[in-house]
Amino acid sequence: MEDFQESLSPFSCFPLSSTSSFLPILHLSSSSFSSYNPYPLSIDAELWLMAELRTQEILCIIQPSLVSEEKRKSIIGYFQRLIRGYYDIEVFPFGSVPLKTFLPDGDIDITALSHQNLEEDLARCIFNILQNEQQDSEFLVQDVQYIHAQVKVVKCTVDNIPVDISFNQIAGLSALCFLEQVDQFVGKDHLFKRSIILIKAWCYYESRILGAHHGLISTYALETLILYIINIFHSSLCGPLAVLYKFLDYYSTFDWENYCISISGPVSISSLPAVVAETPENVGDKLFLSQDFLRHYREMFAVPVLSLEIGAHVFPVKHFNIMDPLKENNNLGRSVSKGNFHRIRCAFSYGARRLGEILMLPGENMGVGLEKFFANTLGRNGRGQRPDVKTPVHAFGTGRSEVFDLTGDYDHHYNNLSCSRWYHNCPSSVPAQPSVLSSSSQTEKKSAWDALRQFVRCKQNIFNWRGSNLFIPRLPFSHPCASQLAAATYGIDKMTKSRGTGTYIPDVVYPSVL
Repeated sequence: MEDFQESLSPFSCFPLSSTSSFLPILHLSSSSFSSYNPYPLSIDAELWLMAELRTQEILCIIQPSLVSEEKRKSIIGYFQRLIRGYYDIEVFPFGSVPLKTFLPDGDIDITALSHQNLEEDLARCIFNILQNEQQDSEFLVQDVQYIHAQVKVVKCTVDNIPVDISFNQIAGLSALCFLEQVDQFVGKDHLFKRSIILIKAWCYYESRILGAHHGLISTYALETLILYIINIFHSSLCGPLAVLYKFLDYYSTFDWENYCISISGPVSISSLPAVVAETPENVGDKLFLSQDFLRHYREMFAVPVLSLEIGAHVFPVKHFNIMDPLKENNNLGRSVSKGNFHRIRCAFSYGARRLGEILMLPGENMGVGLEKFFANTLGRNGRGQRPDVKTPVHAFGTGRSEVFDLTGDYDHHYNNLSCSRWYHNCPSSVPAQPSVLSSSSQTEKKSAWDALRQFVRCKQNIFNWRGSNLFIPRLPFSHPCASQLAAATYGIDKMTKSRGTGTYIPDVVYPSVL
């Protein structure tokens, strides 16, 4: 992130054209959990429209493009062919790429499915395969790392795009389905997804508070915080800029010491483990997402409980407490350290004050102010080149942009989730570790993938779910250097280098409060 350490000069802006189009005036309310500045969002509706139009120009620079999406899809396809070819197991994307909310510097998250007891062997084998792929691959594979932690992750960079390979992340696939459904329900030309992209950009490029691997906010936690704002204040939000201001203003004064955030309202920490959401006073809006809506999707996208999680039903209180919409005992904010918690609050406070000042400026100056507010974002991505593709793109300030459809493929996501659940429930008779044979020569030939192949032989190729047939392909693939690859490398230390915006993968055992 050295590129972002210095403040960049804002681009010269062109005048914002006036318009007679009407957007509803945004009314602010006070609550027992947040105090609001009543002035910025009481401005004239025409000025709000002008500000939202300028914000949309910024969004067009950082949102996914056709070229960047196709690039990521080709990388995902490469890993699917590679891993399926060796082990005949399924590999699915999750996170911001299939949700279509990734930033130009965002990473790719994929998960490989296997029996739970074979995750470590599979991770080590994939690590070895990718090390060999650095010399002979259709893509440039670099910086291969194996994170030997409780949650196994293989990291690498492919054509300058960070890739994280995890294992059996059913929770990530469930969250993808849930967020896609919520976006369709919210509507307003993908207000939810556009707000995610804008707020992620501010958190990543401007305030440096995004990234669970650095003890900061995870992407899923941030998405949950944004969804809460829309759930509470939906009728007064006309665009992503309004969501951003409400987000900063509300969370900068939220009582984080005594409450945690749930999708339905603040929950008193003292009341835990009982979860009783308190609706902020004088908000005026009813919840956009009803309890029946949330209950339906919790049941629909329920994540199977792992053996290590049995008995861990208490919400683990940390410094920055955010309740998972799909699993109430999962704290999405537990990655945030005490020091970073104060850093995040300061960033929210400064951002709310600065953006409030900008929104009080006259129209022309407001446009300049918004460019300064996103100076690092535009400096990194607004010069006609994205860091994730080689082909030139439209530069900021040219008045030209690409139309990109943010609608995701929910049916495909749900089929992937269904397949992952089938893997989880598939019985396996293989041991957690390969058995030791009496013959020394046989022992040398025995590998972890022998056990893996035993497991995948229990699969069926076709099964029914939701009334439709799903086909699990068995692609023939033979790597020319397969015989040279060791089955596992057991001397790998945990590596800490992290890239991309990062996706938070929950641990199954919660540490104590720091």
